[in-house]
Amino acid sequence: MNTTFIAAYPWWFILFCIALGVLFSYILYGKKKFIFTENESKWWKYGLATLRFLSTSLIAFLLLSLLIKSKHTEEEKPLILLLQDNSSSLHISFGNFSKEKYATQLSALQEKIKEKYDIISYNFGNTLSNFKTPNYTEKETDISNAIDELYMRHGTQNIGAIILASDGIFTKGNSPIYNKNALTIPFYTIALGDTSIKKDALIKSIRYPEIVYLGDQFTINIQIEANHLQGQTTVLEVIAPDGHIILSKPIEITEDRFSIQSDAIAEATKPGILRYQIRLKTLTGETIVENNTDIAYIEVLDGRQKILLLYDAPHPDVKAFKNAIEQNKNYQFESADIKNYNANIADANLIILHGLPSTDAISKINKIQEIANSNLPVLWILSANTNVAQLNSIQKIVQISGASLNGNDVFPIYQNSFSKFTINAPSLQTINALPPLLAPYGRYTLASTADVLFRQQIGTIPTDNPLIVFNDINGKKTGFICGEGIWRWRMNEYAQTNTFMATDELINKCVQFLTVKGDKRRFRVHTPKSIYNANEAIQLDAELYNESYVLVNDVDATCVVKGDNQKEYTYTFDKTINAYTLNAGILPVGNYTVSAAAHYKGKKNTAACQFSVRPIIAESLNTQANHGLLQDIATQSGGKFYYPKDMQHIIDDIEKNDKVKSILYDTFNTQPLIDKKILFFIILLLLISEWFIRKYNGNI
Repeated sequence: MNTTFIAAYPWWFILFCIALGVLFSYILYGKKKFIFTENESKWWKYGLATLRFLSTSLIAFLLLSLLIKSKHTEEEKPLILLLQDNSSSLHISFGNFSKEKYATQLSALQEKIKEKYDIISYNFGNTLSNFKTPNYTEKETDISNAIDELYMRHGTQNIGAIILASDGIFTKGNSPIYNKNALTIPFYTIALGDTSIKKDALIKSIRYPEIVYLGDQFTINIQIEANHLQGQTTVLEVIAPDGHIILSKPIEITEDRFSIQSDAIAEATKPGILRYQIRLKTLTGETIVENNTDIAYIEVLDGRQKILLLYDAPHPDVKAFKNAIEQNKNYQFESADIKNYNANIADANLIILHGLPSTDAISKINKIQEIANSNLPVLWILSANTNVAQLNSIQKIVQISGASLNGNDVFPIYQNSFSKFTINAPSLQTINALPPLLAPYGRYTLASTADVLFRQQIGTIPTDNPLIVFNDINGKKTGFICGEGIWRWRMNEYAQTNTFMATDELINKCVQFLTVKGDKRRFRVHTPKSIYNANEAIQLDAELYNESYVLVNDVDATCVVKGDNQKEYTYTFDKTINAYTLNAGILPVGNYTVSAAAHYKGKKNTAACQFSVRPIIAESLNTQANHGLLQDIATQSGGKFYYPKDMQHIIDDIEKNDKVKSILYDTFNTQPLIDKKILFFIILLLLISEWFIRKYNGNI
């Protein structure tokens, strides 16, 4: 620690402090007769004068407002990060170097690094996890994502180097070669796995539609590869859910590196999730059999619903609704200018009217009145073109009085009392940060049966005016979005999060509520999707309604998840704002039924749904290690490439790398000298000593 003094006055003011001390000492002790008798030793006089000089000078010295500036230097050692590939491709093919020997040497390397650097180790597959002895069971490998997560956790620290131990095979995400973080820090890569091509016949990939409609025929495209099995014949079979073999095709392997594609035609004969098994006959000499089977999960829907959007003039909102709605393959979206639309509206399951009625479409006012009077669900989207007076005359759910040509920029305020459907909390948080919609100016009056999802906030002032509202009377469903600019929501959400998730969820839930036929069940359970991968957590949602069909959750809800292996899992739902949710975790591959129950006011309410968990075999499709990728990462980042037998040299090469060095941090502290308590006690000791000597000599 370095210490310096900072003075508020010139340093030669210290002479005044010394002079003041000399003056006080002389006044008190300059003449012998003033204090002492003639026979006393002169050394008493000199000693007392010295004590008075020191105390007076020190007090005067403190009055100069001196500051003490100290510098403390701390050293931050380089942080070495270890990424250990834990994917199942290494379990299938680890090469000639034994796993046990590698684990021992890896542990020794970690201990050696600890002696000179800080080290933190991780396992990775699909995601990053805390290090433990690898068991090579991860079903997917995303090297680029692991690097990104590493930087998210330690990007602010002094990262010296990253040790990447992998076979270079990634089954998910982008190539780590193009990861910007992989070029900023030296990578020392350890090449695991086997680069040789083994005797193997495998199902390389299968392509099929995930959603089809009842009665449709569909194609399952299968790509087959074989290596070093020339002259042998395998058999490709596709087995339907009922056990019927819809394809049995002998395949003669005519080349050492063989590849072929084949199609199987199937028919969607019943709704639900259909499981088609694809398998290859195992051949003599095959080293890997896990990739001889695969499964296609296909969801069959009973009917597609048509969504018709009519507008008075082209608008970017139309494109926003189209992009959001067409993500759901259960919907067929069509948009048209109402002035040119002459088809039968009865063919639609939902009609969206954007900016209608309007002055430009006055000739179609009868068509709009016909739509409003029909039993079809209607979603009105109000824009600057909307003729509010005509809108008020056509329907009585939302009335706007005192309207003008100008509109208001309004933000949404979520209403917790809304009971038609629920929106996820993260989506609500995102929507709250989006730009305003342009809503018609005026005083809004709602029908007593209307249910408001969002109210309008003008600037920072909340209002009672509705922004998004729904009405359901005797099965006739109507919705209103009292503002235009949904397209801005989608664009801004993408700029903030790189997704359209929140906006699309809102649009699709509005459409889903309006299109779904009346469901009078008091208790419902469902999953966000019907098919999960084997490494995905299962999510279940449930809703309970009271006699007025208002969402409640003041009682517990439970469920039993039963697999096709007859194993059962029992859970209790967690409560949300007014519904239920459950994270059931990761379940084994198979088909599952969910039986849920909730006792409400003495009555047992039950509900059921189904889902499937499909296996992930990506790691067994390619077991040939990609050491070239690891070598490129090491070269581009300024690191080095190693095989397991040479991995102990990593620590020596890290020490030689000039980029791997400690960082010194200087901390400065400034403090007034007068705050030093030790000086107070020194002055007090000098004065007490002077007083005591004089008292002892009887001169006080």
